[in-house]
Amino acid sequence: MNRVLKNQERMRKAGFLSRSCLLMVFLFGSLFSSLVLAQHTMHSMPGSGSLKVVSMPDNDEVLGAAPKSIMLQFGSEVQLVKLAVKNPDEGKEPIDIGFRYSPEMSMHFMQTLPTLAAANYYTVEWAAFDARHVLVKGVFYFSFGADAKPPSFYLNQIKQMEHIMSPDYRVQ
Repeated sequence: MNRVLKNQERMRKAGFLSRSCLLMVFLFGSLFSSLVLAQHTMHSMPGSGSLKVVSMPDNDEVLGAAPKSIMLQFGSEVQLVKLAVKNPDEGKEPIDIGFRYSPEMSMHFMQTLPTLAAANYYTVEWAAFDARHVLVKGVFYFSFGADAKPPSFYLNQIKQMEHIMSPDYRVQ
């Protein structure tokens, strides 16, 4: 036992323990800094009020291939009451993704998707009751494919078309 204490004392004098501590601080710092950055990506989606939401795919994200699933991560527990995926090229009807309402509260929701056809972009609409039973809604968009453009490209074109006014040819 005395020999062990002497070895520890020698290592401490050599700075071994202090270097080990510094290495551990650096490693833990790196780990926690990535967690802080990951939390920093949380955002309020349009219509979600103060409820923090992270989606996967992210809003306006362009993916290389069609996603196999979508994920929603909320900043607090909610009851997810609506999750709909729409292809605007095929009308207003949602795609059957198999989502079924569950009354359980959660912060994390994952939904497997069927095979998605090529489209300019997809819309994901969701609605949830927060802990105070207030209905909160949100929407995000994504696209995929080798030549895909961000959904905002198409959404901006639609907004610009809404603002074009036709000339008034009525006789005055």
